Amino acid sequence: MNSPLRTVLQAVAERPDVAGAVIVSDEGLVVGAALPDSLDQDAVAALAATALRALNALGEAASVGPPAEVVIESSQGTLVLHRLPGRGVLLVVAADGGDLGTLLYELRRHGPALSAVI
Repeated sequence: MNSPLRTVLQAVAERPDVAGAVIVSDEGLVVGAALPDSLDQDAVAALAATALRALNALGEAASVGPPAEVVIESSQGTLVLHRLPGRGVLLVVAADGGDLGTLLYELRRHGPALSAVI
């Protein structure tokens, strides 16, 4: 992983409302990761890409287009898939009790800059 990308990913992962982050190519490959050791980054990346393809198909079938951002809330945490224009997707593992609203705002605000360093 190149230095600017590592710096940006680490900054995202160090937020108090984030437990980890990974950038995934459209093919499901890890472009860069700052995930906890307990997570298999290759499995997470492959499954994120598969989920995004299914969500893109759903958006097309519903005539709303592909999603720009998806929030998945589960009993044990929250995941955010944030589309990076032409560059894949950023998957953020949100920390328990974090400020999800601020996190989503920051991802939308800084998404273009993140795309530029990939």
